[in-house]
Amino acid sequence: MLDPDPIYDLTGEPKPKNSQEIIRKLVDAGFLLDNLEGRFDITNLGAIMLARDVTVFPSIAGKTVRIVKYAGRDKSRSDFEQEGKKGYAVGFTGMMRFLMERLPKEERYIDGVRRMVPHFPETAVREVIANALIHQDFIATGVGPVVEIYENRLEVINPGNSLISTDRILDERRSRNEKLAATMRSFGLCEERGGGLDKTLIEIEAQHLPAPDFISSENSMRVVLFAPKSFGQMSKTEKLRACFFHCVLRWLTHDYMSNATLRERFSLTPEEYQAVSAVIAESIKLGRIAPADPDQGRRNARYVPYWAA
Repeated sequence: MLDPDPIYDLTGEPKPKNSQEIIRKLVDAGFLLDNLEGRFDITNLGAIMLARDVTVFPSIAGKTVRIVKYAGRDKSRSDFEQEGKKGYAVGFTGMMRFLMERLPKEERYIDGVRRMVPHFPETAVREVIANALIHQDFIATGVGPVVEIYENRLEVINPGNSLISTDRILDERRSRNEKLAATMRSFGLCEERGGGLDKTLIEIEAQHLPAPDFISSENSMRVVLFAPKSFGQMSKTEKLRACFFHCVLRWLTHDYMSNATLRERFSLTPEEYQAVSAVIAESIKLGRIAPADPDQGRRNARYVPYWAA
C-alpha cells in the first residue's frame, strides 16, 4: 500500500536490500506504527506521503491535487481535469512535470536559441503548490488542493484559511501541519521553513512578472500567479500590489525600497521615474508603505512596509 522508494530517491540515501531495514525506516519516520501484534499500522502521514493509491485510505481520500485547465479566462469551458491518486512524495515530481507541460507558454530567445517558456516560473509554481499541500485543513472533508489553469493566470486553492494576515505572509511563520511540513522539507519537496513564498516572490520579481495575489477567505486560501504584463498593461491595483511586496522583500534583506529599486522591479528606465513616483505616492496614501525616515527628502527617499514603520 505504501511505496518506500521516494524516501531514498528524494533524499539520496541508498535503499537497503533488507525489507526489515526499510520497515524500520518507515517506523522512524512516523509512517508506520508497530501494533505489537506482529504487524504495522499505516499512519495518516505515511498514507498522504507514500500511498500508491490514496483513495483506499478514507481519512485522506480526496486530499491529492486536482488540476483543471480552462479554455479562456473564466470557468465557462474546461479543456481537461486530472486528479492525482498517489501520495505527495510518490507523485509530486510527476505532477509538476504534467502541470508545467500544460501551462500557457510564450516564445523567447534564450542564449540565441528560440524556446517555448511557461508563463510562470517552475520554482514559483512548485513552492506555491507545496505551500498549499502543507497548510491545507485536513479536517475539511471532501475537498483538497486544486490547481486551476487559465489563459492569463494560475490559481492554487487549498481548504483552510490563512493562519496569518496575507500582508505578513512573507515574514511571519505559522504551520497548520508541522509534521507534514517537516517531512516535505526533508524530502526536498519544498523550501526550508517559511522560505518558499519568499523564493516565489524573488523569482517572480527577477522575471518582472506581476506580483501574486494572496486571498484568504473563511474556508480557503487562494494564491494567484499572473501571466507576463508590461508596466503599462498592469492595472492600478496590480502596480500597488507589486510595490508593496517589493518593499517587503527589500525589508526582509534589511534593505529599503527606493524609486530606483522599484523601477528595476518594473523593468523601467531612469527617465520613467515619475510613473514609479506616482505608484509610491499612492501606496503611501493608502497606508501600504511608509517612509523609512519621516524627515527624509524626496531625493534618495527610502521606504518600508507599513507594519515596519
